[in-house]
Amino acid sequence: MYKTCQFIILVFLVLTLSHCKEENQKFVHLSDKVQNDTLDQYFTKLYEAKMFNGAVAVKRKGKLIFKKAYGIANLKAQTPFLPNTSMEIASVSKQFTATAILLLQQDDKLKVTDFAYTYLGQEFPYKEITISQLLSHTSGLADYSAYFKTHWDSSKIAYNKDILQYYKINKPALLSIPGEKYKYSNTGYIFLAEIVNAASGKTLADYLSEKIFTPMHMDDTFFIERDSIWDKDNYAPGYMFNIETCEHVIPETLPNKGYYRFLSGRLGSGRLSSSVNDLIKWDQFLHSDSIFNSASKALAFTPHPPSKEASDYGYGWHIKDDSIHGKTVFHTGSWAGNLAYISRSIETRDLVIILNNTYSKAYLKEIRASVDGFLNNKPLQFPKVKASELFTLKSCELDIEDISQWYKDHKDIDWDLENLIKLQKDYLDIGVTNNSDMLGELIRIIQEDRI
Repeated sequence: MYKTCQFIILVFLVLTLSHCKEENQKFVHLSDKVQNDTLDQYFTKLYEAKMFNGAVAVKRKGKLIFKKAYGIANLKAQTPFLPNTSMEIASVSKQFTATAILLLQQDDKLKVTDFAYTYLGQEFPYKEITISQLLSHTSGLADYSAYFKTHWDSSKIAYNKDILQYYKINKPALLSIPGEKYKYSNTGYIFLAEIVNAASGKTLADYLSEKIFTPMHMDDTFFIERDSIWDKDNYAPGYMFNIETCEHVIPETLPNKGYYRFLSGRLGSGRLSSSVNDLIKWDQFLHSDSIFNSASKALAFTPHPPSKEASDYGYGWHIKDDSIHGKTVFHTGSWAGNLAYISRSIETRDLVIILNNTYSKAYLKEIRASVDGFLNNKPLQFPKVKASELFTLKSCELDIEDISQWYKDHKDIDWDLENLIKLQKDYLDIGVTNNSDMLGELIRIIQEDRI
């Protein structure tokens, strides 16, 4: 009897696993057109819901199954967002900076074990920091931005040399002993750009152009001064939502956001512009050993944790492993209305690229996870509408008398109370009392409804 039960259970498990495998295979083997149409319907719906404006590309097992753009690139010129439209990719730039360093190591121009001051000058006060620690965010350096936001002459653009000079003169204290802790550092990648300059005799922009962009015909990828982006052809400047006027505007025109302009001169940590088309070429570059060799890629795509805690960061990339894709490297970017994402599976050659220029930050994390899940054979998940985002979009059409009914009409959305309370404070800070009062009434109704 016992053996009979064992046999029945075994047969049941085999049939169940076989069925699951068949279902996954059905999903994977959907025609390219069906996969394309599924993703297109998803992003069309996101665009219509004002959750997305930008461009997307998806590869499954090295094959491009989807590439499309949605919405407007330049709001003033009303030009369409296209797959070859350039946009600042913010911290996704870091992987290019890291690659430049590793290419210089290939050419024996430096070693990642070298001390940074060797290239940054004897005046650089942190003699124990290595290039590797700058690459892996384990240098312990304090961030530059707080000082520059409060002390820099906002009529001038701050460049890398200005930031480096601040550290040489002011010598801000380290946050931790180099090599002991992980702390994401834009400062470190600014210094890496200066190390590229010192070791190669070329600016980071010129070095990357010579070594990568020109050979790979990445014509949509470049560094550009911020004041030039607003009238550049086929370019998508970043926009942010003005909660007072209910419209997307140039970010530096918002209260306390002037630093988006005067800190736009730094490079290495960000500022690179690219397109979905060119980032596909970048993925191809990284799958080839012709320029960037396998030893360099192994360094880039392996975590370099500090001595006293864990870290998933390699050189310019976050790294994760899973049972379906194996090793996957990825990075996000966010700056001045731009949001960027790239995820590459090394073994399976899956790829996701998402660029957005209207700062849909509330939803993009869920969108990224949904598209990643699609490549894991899961159905696409539409983000639940957040009350704070919907109120921000609709507040100019509402009065306090409408709030009770508005709440009843949208009971099925995500009533993110914490964000609504924060939004109310934001309205108070800029003196928009009508919206603050409406939110106060809305918060009261929600809290009473939850009792």
